[in-house]
Amino acid sequence: MNNYSKTLEFYEIPLRIREIVLPPNHPDLAYSYGYIRLLYYNMDDYSKEVSSVETTLHIVQNSLPSTHPLFKRILDIIGDALDDKFYTNPLWYRLLYMPLIFTLFRFRFYSAWLLAECMCMSAGFGAYPLASKPKPGQGPTDLVALKHAYEQAPNTIVYDFETVHNIDEWKCESALTVKEVLRYWNMSVQYWMATCIYKRIKWRQIAHPVTMFVSAYWHGIHLGYYMGMVTTTPCILAENVMEAGVHRRIPANSRWIRVYDICSWFFRTRMFDYMSIGFILKHFHYTWKYWKSVYFIGHVITLILYIIGIIAIQKRPKGKRKEIVNKDLGIGAQPKASEEQHQRLEKEQQEHKKEL
Repeated sequence: MNNYSKTLEFYEIPLRIREIVLPPNHPDLAYSYGYIRLLYYNMDDYSKEVSSVETTLHIVQNSLPSTHPLFKRILDIIGDALDDKFYTNPLWYRLLYMPLIFTLFRFRFYSAWLLAECMCMSAGFGAYPLASKPKPGQGPTDLVALKHAYEQAPNTIVYDFETVHNIDEWKCESALTVKEVLRYWNMSVQYWMATCIYKRIKWRQIAHPVTMFVSAYWHGIHLGYYMGMVTTTPCILAENVMEAGVHRRIPANSRWIRVYDICSWFFRTRMFDYMSIGFILKHFHYTWKYWKSVYFIGHVITLILYIIGIIAIQKRPKGKRKEIVNKDLGIGAQPKASEEQHQRLEKEQQEHKKEL
């Protein structure tokens, strides 16, 4: 590069290449810029792709603008708790704020994760033979069956996308305990947390809070995340002692079992409303201020239930007091959703073999 002509030639070569290559708005390049679905038969024509984009554009043009008063009000609701005027409202209003804001919060995640799963499935990511028994985040669990499946004819293999199955919305909404919700919420990350953090900690007494601390750090550095995540530990402890001290003493055919389950579901739901404030307000000051305005109701009720459970355990016969109530804190167990889906897909596989 010590010669001017050589330097000029060095820059002229890429310029000439640019002049002869296809322009960025060329139909062929525009076609290749498209979506994953272009790989599939229903999008193998340029006109179909253009039609798809035009349909999307039509939907966008006819949808509500981002400046619509409805969206503005939603944003205002989220930011209400950041304003000092919010705390002049009565207690019932501040308590009602939690379930309303958390409903918006979690349904946003539902829609995002469902779309993410659809994208992975359309790209073929996470597709493994059903015989290999894949699980969320983990993938195939039966490697011998996986090898045998690939040795079969391709048209006889039934594939499963359980590996990219990240959330079970119905389980999250209907689960009776905080522990159970954790198993079905963000299952891919749950598997990673269980494998890389929880199971590597020898002292089980601190395994759950440490895992929740790492999970909070994974979300970000705002202290509100830590306040919300660490609160799950006393919640699960309270649920465990209530399970051991109260629920197991109720006869299986008693109607009080149903009453207990309803109360357990209500406690779990309200506690997630309460803990979500840390994720929504993020900062320690705002989260503490809000919890203080509702008199730390989540922590107080959790403590009361824990005390009731301990008292109930103490009243049990001495031989049954050694029940381990801290054994399972919701981390490490594989979701039952996988087993249910495998049963459904195994039936499909049997029907497929009959057709062949």
